[in-house]
Amino acid sequence: MPSKKQTDVSGGDRQPDETPTFCSLENLKVAQVQVVGGTLNGFSIGFVAVYAYFYLMSTDCSMYKKEVACNRVLNAECSWNGTRGECGWNGFTCFWGHGKDKTPCLDDSRCKWVYSDEECKNPTGYSSSYNGIFAGAMIVGAMIGSIYAGQFAARFGHKVSFLIVGIVGVVSSVMYHVSSATNEFWVLCVGRLLIGVVLGLVNVACPMYVDQNAHPKFLHVDGVLFQVFTTFGIMFAAAMGLAIGQSVNFDKDTKMDARMQGYCAFSTLLSVLMVALGIFLGESKTKFTSGKHEDDGTALDPNEYSYLQMLGPLAMGLVTSGTLQLTGINAVMNYAPKIMGNLGMVPLVGNFVVMAWNFVTTLVSIPLARVLTMRQLFLGASLVASVSCLLLCGVPVYPGVADKNVKNGVAITGIAIFIAAFEIGLGPCFFVLAQELFPRSFRPRGSSFVLLTNFIFNVIINVCYPIATEGISGGPSGNQDKGQAVAFIFFGCIGLVCFVLQVFFLYPWEESTPQNHGDTNEESALPERSRRLRLPPLATVKPRECVVWHRVRRETNISYGKIKRKTRVQDCVAADDTAKTALSIAGVVRWGWRAAPDRAKRHPAFFWLRATLLLSDYN
Repeated sequence: MPSKKQTDVSGGDRQPDETPTFCSLENLKVAQVQVVGGTLNGFSIGFVAVYAYFYLMSTDCSMYKKEVACNRVLNAECSWNGTRGECGWNGFTCFWGHGKDKTPCLDDSRCKWVYSDEECKNPTGYSSSYNGIFAGAMIVGAMIGSIYAGQFAARFGHKVSFLIVGIVGVVSSVMYHVSSATNEFWVLCVGRLLIGVVLGLVNVACPMYVDQNAHPKFLHVDGVLFQVFTTFGIMFAAAMGLAIGQSVNFDKDTKMDARMQGYCAFSTLLSVLMVALGIFLGESKTKFTSGKHEDDGTALDPNEYSYLQMLGPLAMGLVTSGTLQLTGINAVMNYAPKIMGNLGMVPLVGNFVVMAWNFVTTLVSIPLARVLTMRQLFLGASLVASVSCLLLCGVPVYPGVADKNVKNGVAITGIAIFIAAFEIGLGPCFFVLAQELFPRSFRPRGSSFVLLTNFIFNVIINVCYPIATEGISGGPSGNQDKGQAVAFIFFGCIGLVCFVLQVFFLYPWEESTPQNHGDTNEESALPERSRRLRLPPLATVKPRECVVWHRVRRETNISYGKIKRKTRVQDCVAADDTAKTALSIAGVVRWGWRAAPDRAKRHPAFFWLRATLLLSDYN
């Protein structure tokens, strides 16, 4: 693997007193990309469960309690039975005909046996295959869109990318409206496929824009905002579903057509905001030779590294995607509503509670991103999520291990801990690491690969998980807890294997020499000899030595704007160290850098050790 060293290049030529605040206009201009893109991504994810439940309400005659409501069911032919005082189906109502008699119910093609209620009922809502197609269409689209997402953004720029996302999003939303009005399922699926394609672009382009334009002080904080607002979008979808669904009065006309159209309108609104973002967003500071800046000498060459040269980082990108998806986040999110139902919550309420916890825990990642590295946060969350999945969601749920009350209590605790660990570390850090695992010139292609593998794993889990759990449980009539438990044990073990690999091999890419990003910054203008000076962060330097490091940085023209300083300036007490002494130390450190073996060059501890020994001779 090539020698590497991380270099902050965004932010321009800046002095410490010019550092913007988090809520400054400069930072908000960058963060808005994460806000709009993340919310659209999250709402599109949360759209499926709510819309599918609305469709079920529009087809289930048994939910309607008065004749006026029964006669106006949107997507089913219902009729009021005056003798029974109930609403049923025009042709045949299975519960009235077969009741709780399982054998004739299973023999009747018009009916289905509901094992949880032990009743014979008419099919309602989408079938299991239709539900799978509905949920999977967006993921397949995102998988397709992510293949060339990075290259597209590098070639045409982020403004064009977001404009395309918004326009296609509006077209997709129009198809939602048409499907809702005409009950055309395949129109809905095409709309979901289209929104998935552009969301594949969003998942790559939004974190990439932040990586290229955020101030170094807020690079990671702005980076985790994509996941924060993705979970906000999911919670918003659940909240709107709860508000619209819980207000339904089944004693009169429910107006389900207007409710479903109103729910689809939120997707239209977010897509319009994406169009506005593409129109008014500023250009990225980073330029690539594959685009309109082909003749710009400062532009990055996206073909500087081949895929073969990047085999190591690409492999770790694959492992991080596996950690994100193969630890079972989709399984947990599918299982959580069932647990909520066991606690007596109706589907829309249980869905909202889970999504609200999902969002609240993500907020914790914002302050943590300021004090921990993405690697530390990702590794810690990976370990906690894997252990909770294995020991709380898996083993106790297996039939015979614990009674029902204990099982539900432990499972809901495990789910809460797992979701918290996922949203505090795994989800937010993933999008940042998808950029930082690679050199800046390779990030368009590298991040596209990482997101592609993420969506592939997502499809595998969504397709295989329900099939595997049902098969392990012994079929639809078996105890489904057995399949759930085995699946969670498997997910936990996969997570632990990924954790071990990441402990040894997960490191952000570090450039040996900074690359020019096309933006003005004094570090890129330094002589080669000065740019090679590598010093430890000021946060690791003791106050006694602090002033020396200040002078080393100052006398070698290292930009203060590129230093992430956590030690207060007043801690660096004045001393009589002269600039000559500081330069002498810097010179010896440079000599040590040139003479050191390649392996030592990659380790920051080498420079700290050399500096500590040298400083002891001068103080």
